[in-house]
Amino acid sequence: MKNVFTFIGIICLLLMSCGSTMTLVNPKPIEVDWIVGVWKQKDKDAYEKWVKISDVEYKGLAYNLDAGFATITENMRIISKGKDEWYFEAILKENNNVPVLFKWVPDPVVALKFVNEKHDFPQIVQYNREAYDVMSASISNMSGDKRIIFDYSRYVTQ
Repeated sequence: MKNVFTFIGIICLLLMSCGSTMTLVNPKPIEVDWIVGVWKQKDKDAYEKWVKISDVEYKGLAYNLDAGFATITENMRIISKGKDEWYFEAILKENNNVPVLFKWVPDPVVALKFVNEKHDFPQIVQYNREAYDVMSASISNMSGDKRIIFDYSRYVTQ
């Protein structure tokens, strides 16, 4: 019985010494091809269209058709600047058309997660593939207490 308590004590000490930081071992490489196509936001006339320019560049355009014609709200790119170094670039009128870069962060749950801690809002841009023809996108601050979620369905495939 004494050996069992000694063994349990050693296991507890080992677990406590591991700390609370989690490191993603062997993160999966980025997969972007699934986003190519036209996506319609649920219950709105708002769309995102993504095209593959090359293996290292994807261009996106956010627009709405509320007024009966297309109003562009955002230009976007997902680009590689080296091995496993990917970025999401957003160009908004509200930002005087100055590009804002968000660095890709591998995530075991979210398909595409990009972070820029120095930007006021958003600091995190995420795209997650729920099914072949369903995706969700979200923008948030680092703490996640300010978050906006957009639900999309595939409108046209290329």
